[in-house]
Amino acid sequence: MLLTIVAFIVCLGLLVLVHELGHFLAAKTAGVKVLEFSIGFPPRIYTFKRKETKYSIGLLLFGGYVQMLGEEEESKDPRAYNNQSPLRRFFISIAGVVMNFLLAWILITIGFTVGMTPIATPSEMIPGKVVKAQVFIVETLADSPAAKGGLEAGDQIIELKYQDQAVRPKSLADVSNFTTAHLGNSIIIELKRDNQTLEKTVTISEDKSAPLGVSITNQSIVRVPWYKAPIVSLRESYEILKITFDFLGSFVKELFSTGHVSDQVGGPVAIFNLSGVAARAGIIAFLQFIAILSINLGLVNSLPFPSLDGSRALLTIIEKITKKRVLKENVENIVHLVGFAILILLILAITYKDIIHLIVK
Repeated sequence: MLLTIVAFIVCLGLLVLVHELGHFLAAKTAGVKVLEFSIGFPPRIYTFKRKETKYSIGLLLFGGYVQMLGEEEESKDPRAYNNQSPLRRFFISIAGVVMNFLLAWILITIGFTVGMTPIATPSEMIPGKVVKAQVFIVETLADSPAAKGGLEAGDQIIELKYQDQAVRPKSLADVSNFTTAHLGNSIIIELKRDNQTLEKTVTISEDKSAPLGVSITNQSIVRVPWYKAPIVSLRESYEILKITFDFLGSFVKELFSTGHVSDQVGGPVAIFNLSGVAARAGIIAFLQFIAILSINLGLVNSLPFPSLDGSRALLTIIEKITKKRVLKENVENIVHLVGFAILILLILAITYKDIIHLIVK
């Protein structure tokens, strides 16, 4: 439990710090007066002031903020946010999202340099050295031997055993050859699931085309030369972004068409649990987890929904095109406040679902 708590604080703290640091640095670069830079929401547990800016850490680490002069109310100060050009305000708005994507790229680059399992790209497409071969189950077919034997998508196949024969698969062919050689027999499959080792007894089908009834993939640990790692990481980050975008689209469509929150969506409780799982799996797995969350955070914040960075950026783009503000500042603040309230309600609903899922489980 202690490891999970520490991992959760590190993960969430780093994501919030990097995101808000983007806004902070952009504001400073643009010459805007920053009143407060906070990691977490009040009540404040630590605060100090340096020059014109107050720095604080809030007890609630689910977010943070950069309070700028002229952001919430109009100011005549030339350094106020409201007196900046649309391009400068756009730059400040998107800086947090850019920093989240940058963090993910850096973490994935470190992972490939040390050696890690690709998240969204087949291992054989990564230009590096295979450090450790790993075979994973992608899908189990309905009513197949694998499904009846308790195999699940995401399981890593460690070893296949039949009497005195045993194979530790390093490729898809190893699994195929072993199962084809034992049609109609019961074999023992050693698996790794959620960092636990399990053994399942599976009776192989007589069907040569699908003796086990699974889709498998070779996701080996690959080490990439340092000079190639940044480019490989960029491609991998893009693939993760595409997957995340597709999932987000499905989530929004389901939410507005049915009012149902997908079970695949997790809130703070799910992140808390997964932080512990990732930390126990090792430092590289933990870095991967943070990278995925950082891409998710960056993508969500880029949406044009009130209170999110994407909304502020969109308004500044429209202002630049039309040469006038779309909304008065006081109206815009109210719109963002309403959007923030809706987001909090959604987070609470997802958190409630996570807690119920844990209780039922």
